[in-house]
Amino acid sequence: VSAILACLKALAEDPEVRIQRVVNKLRPDFEAESTLGYRDVLVNLCLDTEESRRLGVNRHVCELQLVLVSFARIKTDAGHARYVQWRNQRAA
Repeated sequence: VSAILACLKALAEDPEVRIQRVVNKLRPDFEAESTLGYRDVLVNLCLDTEESRRLGVNRHVCELQLVLVSFARIKTDAGHARYVQWRNQRAA
């Protein structure tokens, strides 16, 4: 968790990063049932650099997923596919 906090601090202090939104799914009151127990911290951000302005992409929003190593080790494409199927069935 300390590495995630350090990363968030570095992003917040970087003058070329514009943080748009942070979703903290590691907080104790997060209802993990909605993600089948998966947790991370999502950061939506824009990169505002000379090059991104030149290319016209400085307002494009990117999603950065900060994940605990223990979750990253067990994350698989098949597991994500099952989650997407479950999520889509819930929305139907």
